Amino acid sequence: SYRSFPLLVLLLATSDPSGVVRGEDFNFEVGRRVRERLEDYMRDPSNVAEVLAKYRTNGPFDHDMRAPDRDAALKLTDALMKVFPHFMSLYYGLESGLFVGSFYDVSLDANYREPGESGYSITDPAYGKYVNTCVNKTGHPIQCSIAPGNPFIRCIDNCSLERCPDEETQKDCDNAFNNSTEVEKAECEKKVKWCKHYVQESAPEELDGGAPYTPLGFIPRTSHCIDSSGVVSQTQGQIMKKNTDVRGNCYYRDGTTIVNRTETGTYAQCGEEGEICADTYVGAYTFHDYDPRWRGWYKRTKAMQQSNWSPPYPFFSNLEMGITYSEPIYSMIEGKNVFEGVIAVDYTFENITEFLVENYFNSSTQVAIFEDAEPNFMIASSTGSKAARIVMKADPTQPCPDAYEIGMCTANRIAISELGSFSEAPMDGMLSKAFDRQRDASFPPAELVTIKANDLVTSAAYASQTQLLEFAGAQLKWRIMIMSPVMLSSEDTIFPGDVLFGPMIAIGALGFAVCIGLFYLFYKKRRTRVVMASDWRFTSFFLLGCTLLNTATFSSLGPNTDELCLLRMWLPHFFFALAFSPLLVKTWRMMKLARGGRGYTRVKISHRKVALLCVPIVLAQTTILTLFSIFDPSKQSEVIENGISNVTRRIICSADTNAFFITELVFEGGLVLLGCVLAFKTRRLRGTYGEAKQLVICMYDIALVASVVVLVECFMEGGQAAKRMVTAVGIFWGTAFSCGTFVVPRLVQLRDSRPKHGVITTLTPGMSAAQTSGISTAQQSLQRGANVARSSQGSQTVSVKLGDETASVTVLNV
Repeated sequence: SYRSFPLLVLLLATSDPSGVVRGEDFNFEVGRRVRERLEDYMRDPSNVAEVLAKYRTNGPFDHDMRAPDRDAALKLTDALMKVFPHFMSLYYGLESGLFVGSFYDVSLDANYREPGESGYSITDPAYGKYVNTCVNKTGHPIQCSIAPGNPFIRCIDNCSLERCPDEETQKDCDNAFNNSTEVEKAECEKKVKWCKHYVQESAPEELDGGAPYTPLGFIPRTSHCIDSSGVVSQTQGQIMKKNTDVRGNCYYRDGTTIVNRTETGTYAQCGEEGEICADTYVGAYTFHDYDPRWRGWYKRTKAMQQSNWSPPYPFFSNLEMGITYSEPIYSMIEGKNVFEGVIAVDYTFENITEFLVENYFNSSTQVAIFEDAEPNFMIASSTGSKAARIVMKADPTQPCPDAYEIGMCTANRIAISELGSFSEAPMDGMLSKAFDRQRDASFPPAELVTIKANDLVTSAAYASQTQLLEFAGAQLKWRIMIMSPVMLSSEDTIFPGDVLFGPMIAIGALGFAVCIGLFYLFYKKRRTRVVMASDWRFTSFFLLGCTLLNTATFSSLGPNTDELCLLRMWLPHFFFALAFSPLLVKTWRMMKLARGGRGYTRVKISHRKVALLCVPIVLAQTTILTLFSIFDPSKQSEVIENGISNVTRRIICSADTNAFFITELVFEGGLVLLGCVLAFKTRRLRGTYGEAKQLVICMYDIALVASVVVLVECFMEGGQAAKRMVTAVGIFWGTAFSCGTFVVPRLVQLRDSRPKHGVITTLTPGMSAAQTSGISTAQQSLQRGANVARSSQGSQTVSVKLGDETASVTVLNV
């Protein structure tokens, strides 16, 4: 709004036009809470896995966590899962192929796989006890045969020991320490780890040579119902249900058939001396072809021989996306540090999603977590959307009917840029847009990036900021993106119902009424000698210009659209030129006439000549406005302000550069300065002569009001609406006071110059009137001076000696 008043361009010298908003404090609390929770999530698994590894080392298990210790291990893992309910699963796998763990997925269950190698012939009697331990949805036994292409483990030299593949183990201690002491070599040898030697193979589709294919069998990993102690069970009424203390029965996956498993055999879980038992498959309601040794989390830990976090991947049992923390475990066998297996903790992204949804689903703030590396796959979001789509392998466009049908379905991860395409949640689309803008801006860490729902001015807007999150030693790099709605500020517009709407209308209307009223009174008396002697034509033009300048106040109402912004750029400056140009040339003529009067010189300046001097001023202003309307117009723009508790979006009128403001500063400021100088040169003239006093008062009033308005707007806080109100008040005061300065004294003088003084007060065409700087006793001398110039056209000044003073007679022919 500071553009709507001349000289308000002075603000440009002290304002920052960049519009860049720093965002260090943007939703700091949200970012801090999410970061702390994620760090807790990452810290807990390492602590728990380390405790379990140390617990095993202390020897409480009779069989070192091998198969006979299954139930004891399940009690421990179940207890830990209850202490850390955000874990999805806690389990371990051994080099023997054994797998034991507690899982809190769709239901509470235990998972178990007997040690041994799959890939056996289903006709091999040694593995006959496993062939029919698989069951369908209703519990009917089915053959445990490996699907063609599925992996299995084959031992080399009866799984003899070999050096592990990690870097420290592969180091040749003898050659690496040729010149070192035996102590250093011994330290090197201590770091050597030993692993079982086996390879991973895949089940063929048919045997070489086209011989009939006999399916290969596998040792199943089975999921079991559990009781309150976490041990496998199928006792009716004692089975634990997820997220409740209510106990029920154990059912197969059809949900109606009760589990009643009674397989008996010499299973490893029964004992290591060939004992026979019937509780190995108790409560087992489903199965998977699974061996921990060919899973990514296990192979990576074996290769690294150190604790680690896996990159995100779909879990085997339900294809949910998650990450796994893995801790290697060892045993000393014949002086060798033998790698025994891996303790692991699973997190699904659902755990993180639940936290975000719980805290921000009903909040105006949205949070998304995604991988920093392209293509920026999703981790979790507060909208509750999944990080992956579970689809059919054969046709990824079709959703998977049952994620537990291993081999039929697969998980396709979703990039955050595609989140809006696969979700019906409207905020997912906004998160995708926010990410696109963040990526285009190279993820500025300390700046806010804004987006809009659509191109409409009134559309919802959001501001986002990202924080890089790295986990020490985890080789994981994620980004947290926080998005909050931007409140649309009402401080930059004036609409009906706003506090400033009424006052703005009143000020504009009052200024218009005062100026047009004074113009009417002045113009009505234009044929009186008193008014005609004041250059009534140029004074009338000035009064009309002031009237129009007050109408520019009404352009401040309404929204900040491109059209209204351009209108606000034009009206005040153009009307200022219309109003100020006759005042400036009037002052210039008065200065010239006064100078000629002091030198007893005849000065002739016609109305036409003076009127033509107004044209360059208006033409120059029109040229400036036209050029900047084309090359750098005032238009609608957005500014984002970061407050303590919220982010505010402002729709303002602004240009791309400061060129227009600087140009107007030079042009309009120069005009006012020139007017002040010219008025200053007429300061010694008698007050009643040629309105010299009024010109001085008017020029300095304009300069003073403009300066006050500029200073107030420069230091005041608030939006453009308040500044436009200040401008409106300045326009009103400057125009009303200036108009009154010229009109009111003339009306008073007209009242005092009634016929009782014996002076002619009205003229008719063809007659002349003289305004004097003397008093009534000098009227005859002045009249003689007027008669000298009566035959001239336009106006001229004749100097007359009146005692000790010189009086000037201005003669205007009408």
